[in-house]
Amino acid sequence: MASITKILQRQRMVTGIVAGALTATIFVVVGTYWLGRGREEKASRPPQPLPQEVHQQLSGYTFTRSDEGRQIFSIHAARTVAFKQGGTTVLEDVYVEVFGRSGKRRDVIRTRRCDYSAQSGDLFSSGKVQIELDAPPPGEASGSRPERPPVMLETSQLYFRQQGSRVESDEPVRFRVGRLSGSARGMSYATREDSLELKSDVAAEFQPVAAGQLPLRLTASRARYDKEKGEVMLAGPVEFTQGSGRVTAESGRVTLDARNRVTRAVLEGGVRAADGTEKTQFEGSAHRLTGDFEPVSGGLRSLTAEGEVQGESRHDGSVARLAAQKLEVSFAGESPAAQQGTASGNVRITHESLAGRDPFPAQKAPDRAAAPEKKELTASALHFNFQPSGRSLKHAETAGPGRLLLVPADANAAGERVITAGQFLMDFDAQGRLATLRGVGGTKIVFQPAKNAPPGTLAQETSAERLVATLDPVSGMLRSVTQTGEFEFREGDRHATAERATYQESDESLALAGNPRVWDNEMRILAEKFLMDLRSDTAEGVGKVRSTHLGTTGESEPTNVLADRVVAQRRSQTVHYEGNVRAWRGSDVVQSASLDVFRNERRVSSGTRVLTSHLQPAALVPGESAQDAARPSGPVTIRADHLEYFDQGRKASYRGNVRLQTENTTLEANRLDAYFSNLPTAHEMELERAVADGSVKVTQPGRRATGTHAEYFAAEGKIAMSGGPPALYDAEKGTTTGQRLTFYIHDDRLLVDGGDKSPTISRHRIVQ
Repeated sequence: MASITKILQRQRMVTGIVAGALTATIFVVVGTYWLGRGREEKASRPPQPLPQEVHQQLSGYTFTRSDEGRQIFSIHAARTVAFKQGGTTVLEDVYVEVFGRSGKRRDVIRTRRCDYSAQSGDLFSSGKVQIELDAPPPGEASGSRPERPPVMLETSQLYFRQQGSRVESDEPVRFRVGRLSGSARGMSYATREDSLELKSDVAAEFQPVAAGQLPLRLTASRARYDKEKGEVMLAGPVEFTQGSGRVTAESGRVTLDARNRVTRAVLEGGVRAADGTEKTQFEGSAHRLTGDFEPVSGGLRSLTAEGEVQGESRHDGSVARLAAQKLEVSFAGESPAAQQGTASGNVRITHESLAGRDPFPAQKAPDRAAAPEKKELTASALHFNFQPSGRSLKHAETAGPGRLLLVPADANAAGERVITAGQFLMDFDAQGRLATLRGVGGTKIVFQPAKNAPPGTLAQETSAERLVATLDPVSGMLRSVTQTGEFEFREGDRHATAERATYQESDESLALAGNPRVWDNEMRILAEKFLMDLRSDTAEGVGKVRSTHLGTTGESEPTNVLADRVVAQRRSQTVHYEGNVRAWRGSDVVQSASLDVFRNERRVSSGTRVLTSHLQPAALVPGESAQDAARPSGPVTIRADHLEYFDQGRKASYRGNVRLQTENTTLEANRLDAYFSNLPTAHEMELERAVADGSVKVTQPGRRATGTHAEYFAAEGKIAMSGGPPALYDAEKGTTTGQRLTFYIHDDRLLVDGGDKSPTISRHRIVQ
């Protein structure tokens, strides 16, 4: 569960990535949109009818050519200067009206002087020529239709070739339509096809209406307008610039409706966009970029980038990148604002924090080098929508499974983290900062150990049906993660399950609730709730603790423990129980206020008052062998202030106010070591012998023995005492001392060993 921390902490995750990646694509469409609006060509009115006959006058010249009753063009001159050989006429103050294929449009060509061939119908002007496409009818000013401004061109060395009805020039051309103006070299206008081509070096500038906006500039190698198809074609390299922003492509196309209003703009072939300020830079690329427009208002309605879409934004010490096969964004409103969008096709969104470094340092100093913290979201598709302002995200979700990777800045402190889900859902605050991340449809978190983790450290993994991560919107730091529905934690052979798990970043703790349990190959623990400290690798269970310690081999029964609280430490392999502790293995029982299990050492310890209960073999009566004894094992209890039990050697060491009780015999001492052996027909143990030291006292009805050392043999039911020297007081037989006293707890037999230097002394009470 620590993985979710390292995945989401220290940086805002998705907001900067998605929003930054959209910046260039929006810029591209806006550029194309402005150009399209400025270059609208409006439907023309039919010209006024002209007479079909030809008039020649000394003061002027007028000629009209018709085809099947349709006027093709009409030439007007204020005066005729001369007639040249071959039928060429030099005309002055000339204007030519061209009516197109249908005869319903009116284009006007004006020049000071030109040569006209009546035989071919060609016209040539070496001087300055002005052309007005879609000019208003005579008597109506050009500016009288602001919604349909004519296209104004100016050039020289112009040919009007009647064959093919083409107007051509290879000289520099200047043009203007509405707020769009520019220049090119060479032009060709096919009047019948209603197509205009600017041959080379096309450069245009659009002046926006809104105050404070910078002009948009366009350059292209060639441009061609085809009225029949309703298209404006731009041959590359095509470049848009506005302020510091720049968009380039191999070609472009603007589509118009029947009224010459822009409906679509397309850039194709190596589309690249770049923009930047002193602190922010952006670059983007795609094979194709398409913008769709509402014809009446001219407002942008959708934006689509296709083919290896790439975007990179650098801002405020971080880098955001977007990669996808397709990016779609829809817009609405009079001033189009982004509404919603989709990125699809191997979507990859990354966000790198440069750990406080200046992303554009004047010089790279080695001592400032730092690895970036990297977040990466991958999915087949990502849907998102925007705040009402259209400037920041409101919600985003993957269309299917998603994968979130976090690579920390310090790989020595933490390893890579990976979160996967059947679907990710992300919510953003009013400022577009990621506030909540949800995962549904099966979630999984995997976090790898840090580089400097101890050898053998394993990856940790959590899984659940659902996941909710809450973040601090200001810092982008993770606050908590909750996984619900069949939660499971795994680390090697260690497992934990619950219905609900909550991770807190502040202390890297994982709280389990809803039938939680923790287990590995050797232990199972259940409690009302668990708190796992992932930094110290510690698990604490509280309330109705029930655990089972499995034996290392099949030769021993498991040990069961009941307690109010348990603390299991993975690294030290210790388990601490406290509060009404009761542990048992077979017939062996331990009761205490606390109990510690040292798993590696196979040792159990209690530092508080302890009571243990065991079985011991039935004591033999005189003359009976062990094979003859058919009586069941008897109980024995031992109390002490402290207990140490070692599984190896089957030894229990009791210290402090030790009290062994069996049938009618009590043995008290400062210390006692008990030794156990397995029953021959079961996995249970029974007390074999006990060794007591320090102020030993044995009490039975009618007699009492003291010494400094005693050995108890359970099978024989005898106690051998020494040291002190030992003394046995019998209410009927008096006191007996010697170097060693051996007496039996089931009868009155007494063996006294006085030794060579210590004679036996018996004192008998005389009854009078």
